[in-house]
Amino acid sequence: MINTKKPIYKQMHKPVIALFICASSISAHAAIISDNSERRIQIRHGSSADSDSSNAYISPSARSNANQKGGYSGGVTMLSGADRVSGDSMQGLIQQKQREFEFDASLSIEENKRVNTNKGTPRHNTTYSTSSNDFTNMNFNAWLNSNSYRARQVNDYKRYLGSRVGAQNVPPLSQLLTTARSWSKCGYEPYQLPPQELWANIVPTLRLYSELKSQGVLPASTEIRSVYRSPGLNDCAGGASASKHMTAGAMDIWVPDYEGSPWQLSTMQDGLCQFWQYQGQSHDFGLGLYSTGAIHLDTEGYRKWGFNHASSSSSCRY
Repeated sequence: MINTKKPIYKQMHKPVIALFICASSISAHAAIISDNSERRIQIRHGSSADSDSSNAYISPSARSNANQKGGYSGGVTMLSGADRVSGDSMQGLIQQKQREFEFDASLSIEENKRVNTNKGTPRHNTTYSTSSNDFTNMNFNAWLNSNSYRARQVNDYKRYLGSRVGAQNVPPLSQLLTTARSWSKCGYEPYQLPPQELWANIVPTLRLYSELKSQGVLPASTEIRSVYRSPGLNDCAGGASASKHMTAGAMDIWVPDYEGSPWQLSTMQDGLCQFWQYQGQSHDFGLGLYSTGAIHLDTEGYRKWGFNHASSSSSCRY
């Protein structure tokens, strides 16, 4: 008679395995994370409050598995948290794999910092350039915040102008307080706040500047590059002896977008000349046009000039 009774250990085998699997699924769960360059198992320990100890990352070991039997079986290397995982039903497996394969800390760090490069054509333009305006703003903020009294004065100046021309017509102060471009050579700061008794002089010029932009004579991208100059700086910079910059009533402007485009620059200058001819007298508009592309505006005398401050050198044909 053949004994068909199974050994007791075989009858207990399946329940034990089932209990082990249930315990594993309750205390932790594992996710296989893969991309083009690596595959790793992330073990999250649900009951731990410590985020460092609740996450363990296992990445494939670089060691060859050729000597292992039973086909391919990837090795594992703990990247973090292995020595702090407690109460995890997979802890024994992790420790066993660590003993089987040599832990290489430097390799783990390199793998952890690896950046996968997509060699395909990028979908969006990712080339960015730092504009000169951004650089100017950074310098202006440093200049402004270097002195608390100065910051209060500049804020008072901004409020004053806003009350006269409207806050929307006050240009960025990083432009409005710029001084002569040769400030460094002359030993001055890049920005100058005019004395309070001169603040009113810039108001009509700001109104003119706003009107020129609203009518499309000047493009929206126009920037201010020089306003008030103290007499000492004006003299060092080669300004006219009676320059309206010293009274804070003048500004030099330019259009960065038109650099390298003589046609656009000439068209804009023609528009300014026409405005000066037909509407300039009511604004007491002083217009200076220079070959460099710089444009001078003030409201302290109806006149025009060119490179040598003479009316005959103006490029206006009207």
